[in-house]
This record gives sequence, structure tokens and C-alpha cells, in this order.
Amino acid sequence: MPKKTNELLEEYSTKNRINEYIHEKKLENVNEKIEVIVHILELIREFIKAPGTDMIRSVFDTEKDLINELDIHIHKLTKEDFSKIEDLIILFAPTSDLQEISIDNGWGEIFLIISEKFDFAIKNLIEEFNLKPIFK
Repeated sequence: MPKKTNELLEEYSTKNRINEYIHEKKLENVNEKIEVIVHILELIREFIKAPGTDMIRSVFDTEKDLINELDIHIHKLTKEDFSKIEDLIILFAPTSDLQEISIDNGWGEIFLIISEKFDFAIKNLIEEFNLKPIFK
């Protein structure tokens, strides 16, 4: 059963705990730069799966639609398929769906910490795989 938002907020209430989550698991045969982003997406997925998640300010109709989108990104990344990396970056942009959802559901502050980690991780990924320029 998914954890409630307040349980997740308690569990990931500090930058250190978020860092621990992002770096605690190792994925077999996955580049470490990709691995960090995958863990960030998994953490976001946990918040989205919380009961009662409000999706009203999102282009996603349901939590399942967004979770499916996150899972697609995870799958592509683990295969080193960067064809949708721009879409992933946009998902984390200021005033994006993820930020709106996080604010509407009481985890906006945590999202800012997570998105900061994402920005750093995506920059490392872009440099590691020489993906510049991404946006034309």
C-alpha cells in the first residue's frame, strides 16, 4: 500500500535523507549518472502514488498516467535512450506539472529540494553523454 503524503514528508524531511535515498540503491549495469536520475524519478513516483493525490492542475488525467510517464522515462534512461530527455527536463521545470502537483498536495518544499538534485544530476548526465545542445 502506498504511503500517505504526511508519512513521506516525515521520511524525506531533510536534504540529507533525500540524498541517502538517491544514492542508497545500486542498479545493475546502469551508469551512475543515470542511476541518480532514476532514483529521483522513483522518489517522485512515491509522492504521486500517495492516496488522494490531486492532479487538477496537471495535464495528466490521473496519477496512473503520470506514474506511467515516469516509468517510461526510467525505462528509457536505463537503456541509455535519451530520445525523451527534453520532455523529462520540462517535467521538472519551474511551474511544471510536477511542481504544481507538489504544491497542491503539500510537498512543494520537498519538491524544490528534489528538483535541485535533478538539475544537478541532469547536468552531469548531459556532460557525461555529450547531449549538448538539447534544446534548439
